[in-house]
Amino acid sequence: MALLRVLADILFYVALGLGVYWYLTKDTTALWLAIVFGIFGLLLFILTTDVRRQRRNNSLEAYNIWDWWFYADLLEIPFRMLIWLLSRFWRIFD
Repeated sequence: MALLRVLADILFYVALGLGVYWYLTKDTTALWLAIVFGIFGLLLFILTTDVRRQRRNNSLEAYNIWDWWFYADLLEIPFRMLIWLLSRFWRIFD
C-alpha cells in the first residue's frame, strides 16, 4: 500500500509538471498526458486513502471527524525533496 501511495504522489506531481509544460509550450500531447496521469494518480490516492480509513475504522470502531492527516501525505514528498536539496546545497559553501 505504501508503494501505491508513492506512485499516486509521483503521478500527481508528474501531472502538475506536464500541466506547466503544456502552459508554456501549448503542446496538446502534454495536456492529454497530464490529464491521464492526474486521473490515475487521483484514483490511486482515493484507493489508498479508503484502505487506510477502513483499517483505522476497524481498529478504532468509530470514525474520528478530525482525522485529516491523510491529506498531509500530498505534501510529504515535495518537502522531503526540498530538505534533501537544501542539505546538499549548503555543502557547496562549506
